[in-house]
This record gives sequence, C-alpha cells and structure tokens, in this order.
Amino acid sequence: MSVLMLLDEVPEDLRQSPPGAWFQEIERSLEEAPQAWITAIAAIGALSDEHAWSLLSWIESAASHVVRARSRDTLVTSAFAMGLVLQSDLDRRDCSVVASLLRRAADLGGFDFAASVTQGCKRAGLMGQEALSLLVHASAETPATHVESGSAETFSFERRKPDFNVDDLERWLEGDNQ
Repeated sequence: MSVLMLLDEVPEDLRQSPPGAWFQEIERSLEEAPQAWITAIAAIGALSDEHAWSLLSWIESAASHVVRARSRDTLVTSAFAMGLVLQSDLDRRDCSVVASLLRRAADLGGFDFAASVTQGCKRAGLMGQEALSLLVHASAETPATHVESGSAETFSFERRKPDFNVDDLERWLEGDNQ
C-alpha cells in the first residue's frame, strides 16, 4: 500500500482535540517512514493537488497540535511534510499561510523555529530545500485568515469566516456569473 493512500480520506473536522485517528496515522507514517513518502512522490513525479491539499490540511491542523501538546516533534514533522506538499502545483501563497501558522505555533510553544524546520526539511532531502526557504521566511504573525482560540490543551488556530459568498466567487471564477 502506498503511503499516499493515507491522504485519500480527510475527516471533516481536523481541529478536534485530542487529534483524531487520521491525524495520528499521518503523523506516525511521516515520522516512521519518511523515505516511503519521498519514494512515492518521486515515483509519480509530483504530488496530486488533492493529496497536496490533504497534506497541507494536516500541517495546518498540526500547527494547533504543536501548541496544545508542546510538541517539537510535530513541528519537525510538519516541516518535512511541507517539503512534500511543495512537490505539487499548489499556490505557494496557500503554503505560506500555513507556514506562518507553524512559525506562530513554534513561538507559542517556545521552540526554536529555524532549528526545528531545518531538521524537518533535511529529512526531506532535496525535496526539503524549497520548503526551508518558504518556512524561514514565513511571517511570525498569525495570518489574517486565522484567529487564535483557547489556550494550552484547548488552543487552536481557526479559520476566519470569509466576508463574501464563496459559492458566488467560485461561479465568477469559473465564468458562470449568471
């Protein structure tokens, strides 16, 4: 079974605390079998957008977990995962938002961000080079797309509700603005 199959069924709510089975299964796989991830992506040439979005969602959820659990290991693993996500065609601006969440999480958790992401990106080898640059240049502020909620074990980064109708925007972007 390819490790990429783990990304096929993302749960509806990744913000749950403690993290659910999907989050834990992805984290365990990324930590215990990093070479399997690298090999799987190298074999297909790039991560599909669907799989990249799933893994980016995992990293976004992981940022909250870093703070809640005071887990440097999750921070390092998230940097490794960002190296994998960047082996896709996702818009780097979306990746930058999540990178900022990781940086803020490191600050709140009291971790050395640069050392942690360097360790995670080294685990990804060549795939981690672009991620390291993205991560070390990430803003230390919580992005405007998110708010911080709770504290300690109840902490989470929550997405702000858009002040526009998402369905209308999607129709407009697709040229179906009737």
